[in-house]
Amino acid sequence: MTAERPEALDGVHEAFLAEPDAPLPDLVRPVVADSWRRSLRLGVDPVAHAPIEFNDSSLAAYRDAHPLAPLMPLVRSLLAEDAEEAGHIVAVGDAQGRLLWVEGHRGLRGRAEAMHFVAGALWSEGGAGTNAPGTALATRKPVQIAASEHFGLQVHPWSCVAAPVRDPLSGELLGVVDLTGGAELAGPRSLALVRACASAMESQLLAAARERAAWESTRPTVIGVPRRPAEQPDALRAARLAAKAAARPATLSLLGRDGAVLDVAGRTTTLSPRHSEMLWLLARHPLGLTGQGIDAALHERGEHLVTIRAELVRLRRVLAEAFGSDALASKPYRLVVGLTTDLEEVRRLLARGAVVKAVEAFPGPPLPGSAAPAVVAARDEVVAELREAVLRSRSAAALERWTASGSGHDDAAAWQLLEQVLPYGSPKRSTARAHVRRLAPA
Repeated sequence: MTAERPEALDGVHEAFLAEPDAPLPDLVRPVVADSWRRSLRLGVDPVAHAPIEFNDSSLAAYRDAHPLAPLMPLVRSLLAEDAEEAGHIVAVGDAQGRLLWVEGHRGLRGRAEAMHFVAGALWSEGGAGTNAPGTALATRKPVQIAASEHFGLQVHPWSCVAAPVRDPLSGELLGVVDLTGGAELAGPRSLALVRACASAMESQLLAAARERAAWESTRPTVIGVPRRPAEQPDALRAARLAAKAAARPATLSLLGRDGAVLDVAGRTTTLSPRHSEMLWLLARHPLGLTGQGIDAALHERGEHLVTIRAELVRLRRVLAEAFGSDALASKPYRLVVGLTTDLEEVRRLLARGAVVKAVEAFPGPPLPGSAAPAVVAARDEVVAELREAVLRSRSAAALERWTASGSGHDDAAAWQLLEQVLPYGSPKRSTARAHVRRLAPA
Protein backbone atom coordinates (compact mmCIF):
# COMPACT_ATOMS: atom_id res chain seq x y z
CA MET A 1 0.00 0.00 0.00
CA THR A 2 1.22 3.51 -0.75
CA ALA A 3 0.73 6.73 1.13
CA GLU A 4 -2.09 7.83 -1.20
CA ARG A 5 -4.74 5.63 0.41
CA PRO A 6 -3.98 4.78 4.07
CA GLU A 7 -7.30 6.16 5.29
CA ALA A 8 -9.19 3.76 2.99
CA LEU A 9 -8.24 0.88 5.29
CA ASP A 10 -9.76 2.39 8.45
CA GLY A 11 -13.16 0.82 7.87
CA VAL A 12 -11.65 -2.40 6.55
CA HIS A 13 -9.57 -2.83 9.69
CA GLU A 14 -12.61 -2.27 11.92
CA ALA A 15 -14.67 -4.74 9.88
CA PHE A 16 -11.90 -7.34 10.13
CA LEU A 17 -11.78 -7.05 13.91
CA ALA A 18 -15.57 -7.45 14.03
CA GLU A 19 -15.69 -10.40 11.58
CA PRO A 20 -12.22 -11.96 11.25
CA ASP A 21 -13.47 -14.81 9.06
CA ALA A 22 -15.02 -12.52 6.43
CA PRO A 23 -13.07 -12.20 3.15
CA LEU A 24 -10.80 -9.18 2.96
CA PRO A 25 -10.98 -6.83 -0.05
CA ASP A 26 -8.14 -6.57 -2.55
CA LEU A 27 -7.28 -3.22 -0.97
CA VAL A 28 -5.52 -5.14 1.80
CA ARG A 29 -2.11 -6.32 0.62
CA PRO A 30 -1.48 -10.07 1.10
CA VAL A 31 1.45 -9.44 3.45
CA VAL A 32 -0.84 -7.30 5.64
CA ALA A 33 -3.79 -9.71 5.51
CA ASP A 34 -1.56 -12.63 6.52
CA SER A 35 -0.09 -10.59 9.35
CA TRP A 36 -3.51 -9.50 10.66
CA ARG A 37 -4.58 -13.14 10.81
CA ARG A 38 -1.36 -14.15 12.56
CA SER A 39 -1.86 -11.34 15.07
CA LEU A 40 -5.34 -12.63 15.88
CA ARG A 41 -4.09 -16.20 16.27
CA LEU A 42 -1.38 -14.94 18.61
CA GLY A 43 -4.04 -13.29 20.79
CA VAL A 44 -2.86 -9.70 20.30
CA ASP A 45 -5.19 -7.07 21.75
CA PRO A 46 -5.48 -4.26 19.15
CA VAL A 47 -5.94 -1.61 21.88
CA ALA A 48 -3.12 -2.78 24.16
CA HIS A 49 0.43 -1.40 24.28
CA ALA A 50 3.47 -3.47 23.40
CA PRO A 51 4.81 -5.16 26.55
CA ILE A 52 8.08 -3.99 28.13
CA GLU A 53 10.44 -6.96 28.46
CA PHE A 54 13.62 -5.33 29.83
CA ASN A 55 14.29 -2.94 32.66
CA ASP A 56 17.16 -0.48 32.28
CA SER A 57 19.86 -2.65 33.85
CA SER A 58 18.94 -5.88 32.09
CA LEU A 59 18.59 -4.05 28.77
CA ALA A 60 22.05 -2.52 29.02
CA ALA A 61 23.70 -5.85 29.76
CA TYR A 62 21.79 -7.69 27.02
CA ARG A 63 22.37 -5.25 24.22
CA ASP A 64 26.05 -4.70 25.04
CA ALA A 65 26.60 -8.40 24.39
CA HIS A 66 24.35 -8.57 21.33
CA PRO A 67 26.05 -9.25 17.96
CA LEU A 68 24.47 -6.13 16.46
CA ALA A 69 25.98 -3.83 19.10
CA PRO A 70 29.27 -3.28 17.19
CA LEU A 71 27.24 -2.22 14.16
CA MET A 72 25.44 0.68 15.83
CA PRO A 73 28.02 3.31 14.70
CA LEU A 74 27.28 2.21 11.13
CA VAL A 75 23.50 2.39 11.68
CA ARG A 76 23.83 5.85 13.19
CA SER A 77 25.92 7.13 10.28
CA LEU A 78 23.47 5.78 7.70
CA LEU A 79 20.13 6.47 9.38
CA ALA A 80 20.29 8.37 12.67
CA GLU A 81 22.60 11.31 12.04
CA ASP A 82 20.02 13.06 9.84
CA ALA A 83 16.96 11.89 11.76
CA GLU A 84 16.16 15.29 13.23
CA GLU A 85 16.08 16.87 9.78
CA ALA A 86 14.41 13.92 8.06
CA GLY A 87 11.81 13.46 10.81
CA HIS A 88 12.05 9.80 11.68
CA ILE A 89 12.96 7.37 14.44
CA VAL A 90 15.59 4.64 14.02
CA ALA A 91 15.10 1.38 15.88
CA VAL A 92 17.19 -1.78 16.00
CA GLY A 93 15.79 -4.93 17.56
CA ASP A 94 16.82 -8.51 18.19
CA ALA A 95 15.53 -11.63 16.44
CA GLN A 96 12.66 -11.92 18.93
CA GLY A 97 11.40 -8.41 18.10
CA ARG A 98 12.60 -6.72 21.30
CA LEU A 99 13.74 -3.17 20.56
CA LEU A 100 17.29 -2.62 21.80
CA TRP A 101 18.04 0.85 20.46
CA VAL A 102 15.51 3.58 19.65
CA GLU A 103 17.10 6.83 18.47
CA GLY A 104 16.39 9.74 16.17
CA HIS A 105 13.95 12.66 16.15
CA ARG A 106 13.46 13.74 19.77
CA GLY A 107 9.93 15.03 19.35
CA LEU A 108 8.77 11.88 17.60
CA ARG A 109 10.46 9.70 20.21
CA GLY A 110 8.51 11.49 22.90
CA ARG A 111 5.26 10.75 21.07
CA ALA A 112 6.29 7.16 20.39
CA GLU A 113 6.87 6.50 24.08
CA ALA A 114 3.11 6.79 24.59
CA MET A 115 2.61 3.60 22.58
CA HIS A 116 5.65 1.87 24.16
CA PHE A 117 7.83 2.19 21.06
CA VAL A 118 10.89 2.30 23.31
CA ALA A 119 14.02 0.28 23.95
CA GLY A 120 13.12 -2.84 25.89
CA ALA A 121 9.62 -3.22 24.40
CA LEU A 122 8.48 -6.28 22.44
CA TRP A 123 7.44 -5.34 18.90
CA SER A 124 7.18 -8.80 17.41
CA GLU A 125 3.84 -9.64 15.82
CA GLY A 126 3.03 -11.55 18.99
CA GLY A 127 3.76 -8.49 21.10
CA ALA A 128 2.27 -5.65 19.02
CA GLY A 129 0.53 -7.19 16.03
CA THR A 130 1.23 -6.10 12.47
CA ASN A 131 4.10 -3.59 12.38
CA ALA A 132 7.22 -3.25 10.23
CA PRO A 133 9.83 -4.67 12.67
CA GLY A 134 7.61 -7.57 13.73
CA THR A 135 6.36 -8.42 10.25
CA ALA A 136 9.87 -8.17 8.75
CA LEU A 137 11.01 -10.74 11.32
CA ALA A 138 7.95 -12.95 10.72
CA THR A 139 8.38 -12.96 6.93
CA ARG A 140 12.19 -12.58 6.94
CA LYS A 141 11.78 -9.93 4.24
CA PRO A 142 11.93 -6.12 4.11
CA VAL A 143 8.46 -4.69 4.60
CA GLN A 144 6.58 -1.41 4.77
CA ILE A 145 3.53 -0.94 7.00
CA ALA A 146 1.57 2.28 6.63
CA ALA A 147 -1.11 3.84 8.85
CA SER A 148 -4.18 1.56 9.19
CA GLU A 149 -2.22 -1.45 7.95
CA HIS A 150 -1.00 -1.70 11.55
CA PHE A 151 -2.93 -4.13 13.73
CA GLY A 152 -2.72 -1.98 16.85
CA LEU A 153 -5.10 0.97 16.81
CA GLN A 154 -2.67 3.28 18.61
CA VAL A 155 -0.13 2.80 15.80
CA HIS A 156 -2.43 3.98 12.99
CA PRO A 157 -0.98 7.53 12.90
CA TRP A 158 2.45 6.08 12.10
CA SER A 159 4.19 4.50 9.13
CA CYS A 160 7.28 2.32 9.30
CA VAL A 161 9.73 0.34 7.14
CA ALA A 162 12.03 -2.43 8.35
CA ALA A 163 14.45 -5.04 7.08
CA PRO A 164 15.77 -8.17 8.79
CA VAL A 165 19.48 -8.56 9.49
CA ARG A 166 21.03 -12.02 9.14
CA ASP A 167 24.33 -13.63 9.98
CA PRO A 168 25.99 -13.53 6.53
CA LEU A 169 27.65 -16.93 7.02
CA SER A 170 24.97 -19.03 8.68
CA GLY A 171 21.87 -17.14 7.50
CA GLU A 172 20.66 -17.04 11.13
CA LEU A 173 18.30 -14.16 11.89
CA LEU A 174 20.08 -11.68 14.18
CA GLY A 175 17.60 -8.83 14.37
CA VAL A 176 15.89 -6.03 12.49
CA VAL A 177 16.49 -2.38 11.55
CA ASP A 178 13.51 -0.01 11.31
CA LEU A 179 12.53 3.53 10.39
CA THR A 180 9.35 4.90 11.96
CA GLY A 181 7.67 8.24 11.31
CA GLY A 182 4.77 9.85 9.52
CA ALA A 183 3.11 9.28 6.16
CA GLU A 184 6.22 10.44 4.30
CA LEU A 185 7.87 7.10 5.11
CA ALA A 186 5.24 5.24 3.08
CA GLY A 187 7.27 5.15 -0.14
CA PRO A 188 9.94 3.14 -1.96
CA ARG A 189 12.80 5.41 -0.92
CA SER A 190 12.44 4.58 2.77
CA LEU A 191 12.23 0.86 2.10
CA ALA A 192 15.30 1.03 -0.12
CA LEU A 193 17.14 2.90 2.63
CA VAL A 194 16.55 0.31 5.36
CA ARG A 195 17.30 -2.48 2.91
CA ALA A 196 20.62 -0.81 2.09
CA CYS A 197 21.38 -0.35 5.80
CA ALA A 198 20.67 -4.02 6.54
CA SER A 199 22.91 -5.01 3.64
CA ALA A 200 25.71 -2.77 4.93
CA MET A 201 25.35 -4.30 8.41
CA GLU A 202 25.64 -7.81 6.98
CA SER A 203 28.68 -6.76 4.95
CA GLN A 204 30.38 -5.43 8.09
CA LEU A 205 29.59 -8.69 9.88
CA LEU A 206 31.31 -10.51 7.02
CA ALA A 207 34.37 -8.31 7.41
CA ALA A 208 34.46 -8.96 11.16
CA ALA A 209 34.13 -12.71 10.60
CA ARG A 210 37.04 -12.57 8.18
CA GLU A 211 39.13 -10.75 10.77
CA ARG A 212 38.25 -13.30 13.44
CA ALA A 213 39.20 -16.20 11.19
CA ALA A 214 42.53 -14.57 10.32
CA TRP A 215 43.27 -13.86 13.98
CA GLU A 216 42.48 -17.40 15.07
CA SER A 217 44.55 -18.96 12.28
CA THR A 218 47.67 -17.01 13.23
CA ARG A 219 47.35 -17.08 17.04
CA PRO A 220 50.03 -19.35 18.61
CA THR A 221 48.78 -22.37 20.52
CA VAL A 222 50.03 -22.69 24.11
CA ILE A 223 50.66 -26.30 25.15
CA GLY A 224 47.91 -27.48 27.45
CA VAL A 225 45.71 -24.44 26.76
CA PRO A 226 43.07 -25.06 24.09
CA ARG A 227 42.55 -22.40 21.47
CA ARG A 228 39.25 -20.55 21.89
CA PRO A 229 36.86 -21.56 19.09
CA ALA A 230 36.63 -18.92 16.38
CA GLU A 231 32.86 -19.27 16.22
CA GLN A 232 32.42 -18.19 19.86
CA PRO A 233 34.19 -14.81 20.19
CA ASP A 234 33.44 -12.60 23.14
CA ALA A 235 31.54 -9.36 22.56
CA LEU A 236 34.58 -7.15 23.17
CA ARG A 237 36.69 -8.90 20.55
CA ALA A 238 33.82 -8.80 18.05
CA ALA A 239 33.42 -5.06 18.62
CA ARG A 240 37.15 -4.43 18.14
CA LEU A 241 37.27 -6.47 14.96
CA ALA A 242 34.21 -4.77 13.51
CA ALA A 243 35.70 -1.38 14.32
CA LYS A 244 38.96 -2.42 12.64
CA ALA A 245 37.07 -3.50 9.52
CA ALA A 246 35.11 -0.25 9.44
CA ALA A 247 38.33 1.76 9.77
CA ARG A 248 39.36 0.57 6.28
CA PRO A 249 36.39 1.79 4.23
CA ALA A 250 35.88 0.43 0.73
CA THR A 251 33.59 2.16 -1.75
CA LEU A 252 32.52 1.32 -5.27
CA SER A 253 31.77 4.30 -7.53
CA LEU A 254 29.31 3.24 -10.22
CA LEU A 255 27.35 6.35 -11.15
CA GLY A 256 27.95 7.52 -14.69
CA ARG A 257 30.74 5.00 -15.27
CA ASP A 258 31.03 1.87 -17.38
CA GLY A 259 34.15 0.91 -15.44
CA ALA A 260 33.53 1.27 -11.71
CA VAL A 261 36.23 2.66 -9.43
CA LEU A 262 37.03 0.68 -6.29
CA ASP A 263 38.49 2.78 -3.49
CA VAL A 264 40.04 0.90 -0.56
CA ALA A 265 41.38 3.27 2.11
CA GLY A 266 42.32 5.86 -0.51
CA ARG A 267 43.84 3.43 -3.01
CA THR A 268 41.79 3.33 -6.22
CA THR A 269 41.41 0.63 -8.85
CA THR A 270 39.46 1.07 -12.08
CA LEU A 271 37.63 -2.15 -12.91
CA SER A 272 36.73 -3.59 -16.28
CA PRO A 273 33.05 -3.33 -17.26
CA ARG A 274 32.54 -7.06 -16.57
CA HIS A 275 34.21 -6.93 -13.16
CA SER A 276 32.20 -3.80 -12.38
CA GLU A 277 28.98 -5.71 -13.07
CA MET A 278 30.08 -8.69 -10.98
CA LEU A 279 31.21 -6.63 -8.01
CA TRP A 280 27.97 -4.61 -7.96
CA LEU A 281 25.97 -7.84 -8.05
CA LEU A 282 27.97 -9.25 -5.15
CA ALA A 283 27.59 -6.02 -3.17
CA ARG A 284 23.81 -6.25 -3.68
CA HIS A 285 23.75 -9.87 -2.48
CA PRO A 286 25.76 -10.08 0.77
CA LEU A 287 24.67 -13.68 1.35
CA GLY A 288 26.26 -14.64 -1.94
CA LEU A 289 25.41 -15.97 -5.41
CA THR A 290 26.18 -19.24 -7.14
CA GLY A 291 28.10 -19.25 -10.41
CA GLN A 292 24.84 -20.11 -12.18
CA GLY A 293 23.14 -17.19 -10.42
CA ILE A 294 25.80 -14.75 -11.60
CA ASP A 295 25.59 -16.18 -15.12
CA ALA A 296 21.80 -15.73 -15.20
CA ALA A 297 22.13 -12.20 -13.84
CA LEU A 298 24.59 -11.21 -16.58
CA HIS A 299 23.21 -13.10 -19.59
CA GLU A 300 19.68 -13.54 -20.91
CA ARG A 301 20.05 -17.29 -21.37
CA GLY A 302 22.67 -18.00 -18.72
CA GLU A 303 24.86 -20.16 -20.96
CA HIS A 304 28.29 -18.75 -20.14
CA LEU A 305 29.17 -20.47 -16.87
CA VAL A 306 32.72 -21.40 -17.90
CA THR A 307 33.45 -17.80 -18.88
CA ILE A 308 31.87 -16.52 -15.67
CA ARG A 309 34.06 -18.76 -13.53
CA ALA A 310 37.17 -17.59 -15.36
CA GLU A 311 36.19 -13.94 -14.81
CA LEU A 312 35.57 -14.64 -11.11
CA VAL A 313 39.11 -16.01 -10.81
CA ARG A 314 40.43 -12.79 -12.34
CA LEU A 315 38.17 -10.68 -10.13
CA ARG A 316 39.44 -12.51 -7.04
CA ARG A 317 43.01 -11.53 -7.96
CA VAL A 318 42.02 -7.90 -8.52
CA LEU A 319 40.24 -7.74 -5.15
CA ALA A 320 43.12 -9.48 -3.34
CA GLU A 321 45.50 -6.86 -4.67
CA ALA A 322 43.16 -4.02 -3.67
CA PHE A 323 42.36 -5.33 -0.18
CA GLY A 324 45.67 -7.01 0.54
CA SER A 325 44.01 -10.37 1.17
CA ASP A 326 41.45 -12.69 -0.36
CA ALA A 327 38.18 -10.74 -0.42
CA LEU A 328 36.01 -13.13 -2.44
CA ALA A 329 34.77 -16.41 -0.98
CA SER A 330 33.10 -19.19 -2.96
CA LYS A 331 30.28 -21.74 -2.53
CA PRO A 332 28.50 -19.39 -2.90
CA TYR A 333 30.52 -16.51 -4.26
CA ARG A 334 30.35 -13.68 -1.72
CA LEU A 335 32.35 -10.73 -0.50
CA VAL A 336 34.07 -11.15 2.86
CA VAL A 337 34.88 -7.44 3.12
CA GLY A 338 32.65 -4.44 3.73
CA LEU A 339 31.76 -2.52 0.58
CA THR A 340 29.47 0.45 0.01
CA THR A 341 28.56 2.20 -3.25
CA ASP A 342 28.04 5.81 -4.26
CA LEU A 343 24.36 4.94 -4.75
CA GLU A 344 23.94 4.80 -0.99
CA GLU A 345 24.83 8.49 -0.63
CA VAL A 346 22.14 9.40 -3.17
CA ARG A 347 19.57 7.32 -1.27
CA ARG A 348 20.66 8.80 2.05
CA LEU A 349 20.08 12.30 0.68
CA LEU A 350 16.67 11.30 -0.67
CA ALA A 351 15.71 9.87 2.71
CA ARG A 352 16.60 13.24 4.27
CA GLY A 353 14.43 15.01 1.71
CA ALA A 354 17.50 16.69 0.20
CA VAL A 355 16.36 16.10 -3.39
CA VAL A 356 18.48 18.86 -4.98
CA LYS A 357 21.64 17.51 -3.37
CA ALA A 358 20.67 13.97 -4.42
CA VAL A 359 20.41 15.03 -8.08
CA GLU A 360 23.73 16.86 -7.79
CA ALA A 361 25.29 13.66 -6.40
CA PHE A 362 23.96 11.69 -9.40
CA PRO A 363 26.32 12.19 -12.38
CA GLY A 364 24.51 9.48 -14.30
CA PRO A 365 23.00 6.00 -14.05
CA PRO A 366 25.18 3.20 -12.68
CA LEU A 367 27.11 1.26 -15.35
CA PRO A 368 25.20 2.95 -18.21
CA GLY A 369 26.76 0.79 -20.93
CA SER A 370 25.85 -2.55 -19.34
CA ALA A 371 23.22 -4.73 -21.02
CA ALA A 372 23.28 -7.42 -18.28
CA PRO A 373 19.65 -8.16 -17.29
CA ALA A 374 20.18 -7.76 -13.53
CA VAL A 375 22.19 -4.57 -14.00
CA VAL A 376 19.59 -3.08 -16.34
CA ALA A 377 16.82 -3.84 -13.84
CA ALA A 378 18.78 -2.35 -10.91
CA ARG A 379 19.77 0.69 -12.97
CA ASP A 380 16.17 1.34 -14.03
CA GLU A 381 15.10 1.07 -10.37
CA VAL A 382 17.69 3.66 -9.30
CA VAL A 383 16.73 6.13 -12.04
CA ALA A 384 13.00 5.67 -11.37
CA GLU A 385 13.52 6.22 -7.64
CA LEU A 386 15.37 9.50 -8.19
CA ARG A 387 12.94 10.68 -10.87
CA GLU A 388 9.95 10.01 -8.62
CA ALA A 389 11.55 12.01 -5.81
CA VAL A 390 12.23 14.95 -8.15
CA LEU A 391 8.67 15.03 -9.48
CA ARG A 392 7.15 14.71 -6.02
CA SER A 393 9.31 17.53 -4.68
CA ARG A 394 7.91 20.06 -7.19
CA SER A 395 11.17 21.91 -6.61
CA ALA A 396 12.23 24.14 -9.49
CA ALA A 397 15.89 23.70 -8.52
CA ALA A 398 15.60 19.90 -8.49
CA LEU A 399 13.65 19.85 -11.76
CA GLU A 400 16.18 22.13 -13.47
CA ARG A 401 19.04 19.86 -12.48
CA TRP A 402 17.11 16.74 -13.44
CA THR A 403 16.13 18.01 -16.90
CA ALA A 404 19.73 19.16 -17.48
CA SER A 405 20.97 15.61 -16.83
CA GLY A 406 21.23 12.83 -19.36
CA SER A 407 18.54 10.84 -17.55
CA GLY A 408 16.04 13.70 -17.44
CA HIS A 409 16.77 15.60 -20.65
CA ASP A 410 13.89 13.93 -22.54
CA ASP A 411 11.56 13.59 -19.58
CA ALA A 412 8.40 15.29 -20.86
CA ALA A 413 6.61 15.16 -17.50
CA ALA A 414 9.56 16.82 -15.76
CA TRP A 415 9.76 19.62 -18.33
CA GLN A 416 6.00 20.19 -18.08
CA LEU A 417 6.15 20.36 -14.29
CA LEU A 418 9.16 22.68 -14.45
CA GLU A 419 7.19 25.07 -16.65
CA GLN A 420 4.38 25.06 -14.08
CA VAL A 421 6.52 25.74 -11.00
CA LEU A 422 8.81 28.40 -12.46
CA PRO A 423 7.69 31.94 -11.55
CA TYR A 424 5.89 33.99 -14.17
CA GLY A 425 8.30 36.22 -16.00
CA SER A 426 11.21 33.81 -15.66
CA PRO A 427 13.04 33.40 -18.99
CA LYS A 428 13.48 29.73 -18.10
CA ARG A 429 9.75 29.17 -18.59
CA SER A 430 10.08 29.69 -22.34
CA THR A 431 12.93 27.19 -22.46
CA ALA A 432 10.85 24.65 -20.54
CA ARG A 433 7.84 25.32 -22.80
CA ALA A 434 10.01 24.72 -25.89
CA HIS A 435 11.11 21.37 -24.51
CA VAL A 436 7.51 20.43 -23.72
CA ARG A 437 6.58 21.13 -27.36
CA ARG A 438 9.61 19.25 -28.66
CA LEU A 439 8.68 16.15 -26.65
CA ALA A 440 4.96 16.29 -27.36
CA PRO A 441 3.63 13.39 -29.47
CA ALA A 442 3.37 14.22 -33.16
